Amino acid sequence: MARVFHLPEPPASPARSPEVFVSGEASLVIPGLSGEPSLAGALRLPRNPSRGVVLCHPHPLYGGTMHSAVIFAIAKVLAERAQETTAVLRFNYRGVPGSEGAYGGGPGEVNDVRAAIRELRANVGQDAPISLVGFSFGTWVGLRGAAMEGGIERVGLIAPAVRLFTFVREDAARFQGRMAMFLGTEDDFCSVEEAQLLAVELGATLELFEGFEHYFLKGRRRIAESVVSFAVPELAAVLRISGDSEP
Repeated sequence: MARVFHLPEPPASPARSPEVFVSGEASLVIPGLSGEPSLAGALRLPRNPSRGVVLCHPHPLYGGTMHSAVIFAIAKVLAERAQETTAVLRFNYRGVPGSEGAYGGGPGEVNDVRAAIRELRANVGQDAPISLVGFSFGTWVGLRGAAMEGGIERVGLIAPAVRLFTFVREDAARFQGRMAMFLGTEDDFCSVEEAQLLAVELGATLELFEGFEHYFLKGRRRIAESVVSFAVPELAAVLRISGDSEP
């Protein structure tokens, strides 16, 4: 039986990661879906991208932003490795500084994911494959947004917090691409056994990181390179697991 956790009352002023950008990124405003809030984003757009990647950050009420450490680590590895082949978009959900609106309870953030997908697709062209990567809360809204929007080739789920958020089988059924999960074996919000069950239910592969906890404090670079090798399969052969403790 899975343990069920409940999130504590969110702080009035959550601590947030400082703003950090990688080479080649440009700030932009992402139009919301019809009548919904516009969103702050950072887009790295090569001249002729052959793929796009959307990055979905952790829970906004507890300090999650597009600058959160795991998301930034992935953006940095993509900038280093993908260079002129891959466009990368990270963004802030509604209510996060720089974006309009207020926290949408989950469904609002799903629509934010959909808006980000549409923005990236408009920049890379309709024929370029798109991958989506979410971390923690970002796995929950990211998978649902990808399933609803359609046309996403790959979805990467980092540290899915199954004890906090319910993943819906119908989302996976609607999603027609490849899916992979990445989990630290010491994650407080998802045990290895729970992850294995979820991977079977979603039809995802599962990669475990021995001794790592939810936030991958022991080596964000390592998780980032593994995620990038999945999200951008064209790079898999040249990626090297460095084992660095920080990006």
